[in-house]
Amino acid sequence: MQPSKEESSDGDPMDDLDDLLDDDLADGEPTASSDGAGTDAAPADSSESAAVADGDSGRLGASGRWFSAKAFALSVVAVAVGVFVGGAIPLIGGTIGSAGGVFLAAFLIGLALSARRYVETGLAGGAAGALVAVTNVLGVGFLPIGIDYLQQWGLPLLAVGGGLGLAVALLGHYLGRDLRAGLTADIDG
Repeated sequence: MQPSKEESSDGDPMDDLDDLLDDDLADGEPTASSDGAGTDAAPADSSESAAVADGDSGRLGASGRWFSAKAFALSVVAVAVGVFVGGAIPLIGGTIGSAGGVFLAAFLIGLALSARRYVETGLAGGAAGALVAVTNVLGVGFLPIGIDYLQQWGLPLLAVGGGLGLAVALLGHYLGRDLRAGLTADIDG
C-alpha cells in the first residue's frame, strides 16, 4: 500500500518520495501504477531481498543509509580542522601532524555518531591525505622544482597520500566506534 499525500505530517516532498520507494521495494508486493495495472517489484537476487527485508533499501543522499551527505560534510569539516590543527603543532607538524589530525577527527566522528559512517569518513580522510601530499611537495623548496616533481610523480603521490589518509581515517573511525560501543554497552555482573 502506498501512502497518500495527506499522511505526510512534515510536508517534506523527499520524505514522501522515500516512503513511496520503500513501499515499492518492500517484500516484492505488487504495486499499483498510474494505469491501475500491477507491477511486480520483486528483487532479482536473494541479497537484494535480504537487504529489503532488513529495511535497507540502499538509498543515497542526505538521509541515506549507505552514504549521507550530511555526515560527509561533517567529516570533511572535522578532517579539515584536524589537518589544520595537526599541521600547526610545533616540532611535529607537517605530514605526521596532519595524519594525526585526520586520525583524531575520524576518531571523534566515530565516537560521536551513532551510525557507521566509514564511507564518508574514509572519503574525507583520503581526500585530505592526497591534498596534504601535494601541498607538502609544493611547499618544499622552489616552486618550479615542486611542479616538475608533480608532473613526474603526481599520480603515485596522490595514490599514496590518499591511501594513507583513507587508512588512517578508517582506523580512527573504527577505534572511535569501538570505544563508543564499549562506553554504551551494559555491564553484566
